[in-house]
Amino acid sequence: MMRNTSARRRPGRRAAFAAGLVLAVGLGVSTQAVAQAAVPAPVKASAKTSAALRSVDGSNGDMVTQVADFYGAYIDATVDAAGPDTALARTLRAHYLSPAFAKQLAAWEKANKADGVLRAQNVPAQWTVSEGGNALEVVVTLTYGGGESPTTTTRLVVKQEVTGHITGIRTTSPTSVKAFAKAAVKASAKTSAAVRSVSGRTGDSVTQVADFFGAYVDAKDAPAGPDAALAKALRAHYLTPAFAKRLAAWEKANKADGVLRAQNVPVQWTVSEGADSREVVVTHDFGGGEAPTVTTDLVMKLEPVFGDVTDIRTTNTR
Repeated sequence: MMRNTSARRRPGRRAAFAAGLVLAVGLGVSTQAVAQAAVPAPVKASAKTSAALRSVDGSNGDMVTQVADFYGAYIDATVDAAGPDTALARTLRAHYLSPAFAKQLAAWEKANKADGVLRAQNVPAQWTVSEGGNALEVVVTLTYGGGESPTTTTRLVVKQEVTGHITGIRTTSPTSVKAFAKAAVKASAKTSAAVRSVSGRTGDSVTQVADFFGAYVDAKDAPAGPDAALAKALRAHYLTPAFAKRLAAWEKANKADGVLRAQNVPVQWTVSEGADSREVVVTHDFGGGEAPTVTTDLVMKLEPVFGDVTDIRTTNTR
């Protein structure tokens, strides 16, 4: 995960998922009074500091979102305070990369002595994933350094197949990126839509929860069926052991997925700052199209030192 400390635990574990109630109540005490209080608090805090409310949006099936989920969770796994979470990194690669490209990437890494996903030996301080020149390519901008270190930027073009698997990662020049951006603007102008992008910062709790939630949705709604191995690895990485046990018990009692608080998967979501630095709000929508839309608000509570999730509670369903 994205942390600034140097020691922590990494035991393995986790429980199986249950299916059942479409939308269920949260763990712990969660009342309408809490729901009403939870929404205005971040706005008040934001107004005091005159800063914009930090948020990350995602859409199920959107290729920019999927690549951002992969890169965000992969960076979390690589920069974990206890040392790289190789189990999560390996499982993420198995889920998001095509088998043929995974082999090519392993050969590239052996020859270049660097991480093939990041094209570097270290991890970025921040990153942005945005639309590329066509529907099957996105641009990943990785920024390294900051503070007392000089800042360097690497720009990658990530190629995908229709099913969403990544089939290529190549480094590109700023000139090429500008060309991609122009092509994306042209394409979006035809549909009157803004260029889609997702940004993240290493060490930011909102980014961290968005990485977890987005990759978890991808695992649960994979085209070939739920990727139980990835879902398990994500829970092992992002949840505290104590909460993981409570979550398994909740799922058994409620016959629903404890992370999503539902039987199905959302079509879109927003992760934003909560009432304090240890809480993050997740708003996710189910349904759409011919189905009625149901929106659920969750609050994820984070452990203060390492940022692991210690609680998930529902505050509102509408």
